[in-house]
Amino acid sequence: MKPFALICMFISIFVTAQASDWEKVKDRKGVQVYSKEIPGSKIVAFRGIGTIDAPIENVVSVIHDTSRIKEWMSDMAETVVLERKSELEKVEYNRTTAPWPLWDREFVYWVKVEIKNDAKEVHINMGPGNNNHPNIPKREKTVRGTLHSSKYIVKSLGPNKTELLVEINADPSGSVPKWVVNLFQSVWPSDTIDGIRKLATEPNYQVHADIHKYLSNSKIN
Repeated sequence: MKPFALICMFISIFVTAQASDWEKVKDRKGVQVYSKEIPGSKIVAFRGIGTIDAPIENVVSVIHDTSRIKEWMSDMAETVVLERKSELEKVEYNRTTAPWPLWDREFVYWVKVEIKNDAKEVHINMGPGNNNHPNIPKREKTVRGTLHSSKYIVKSLGPNKTELLVEINADPSGSVPKWVVNLFQSVWPSDTIDGIRKLATEPNYQVHADIHKYLSNSKIN
């Protein structure tokens, strides 16, 4: 076998192995939920895949619009845009409520929207931000967690049907047992997709101006 062909074969095997790392754990709220072990960590990453009967621009708009995030993100207490680098890139802060006697968790992270395949696919990637950002709100009785990575992959399946893949790998830090963290995060993919679904399918849903500029119906169809 020629060296180039051999390299391609190894790349193919590697990619297949990476994809198979995800193990399906449940179907919930019309969402397929998967988990994956993270080397060197007791925290498990989770993924969800579901379909939404709405145009791709509606789905992307719901995710992008921080003003309505409490309507679809479970336990969200507060979201602040700390810095806007462009229409499609920003740094955010959020605080999630925790059951008594635990303190609320807060996260600082960057968000970037990438439009692909002639606007028929959108990737929204997130990662850890600057914990010393000057615009972070000062809140008492909170624990700073780390959003290692999160993503939303949105694919148009037609004028009014969209596939949404979500992933999360986050550590809320503090003294919460990791098995408890994994238990709570295992429902995040299905709750998240179901919440986005409810907003995206609202009658006369108004697409956020940032997203409409790049994903209007006339540009997609």
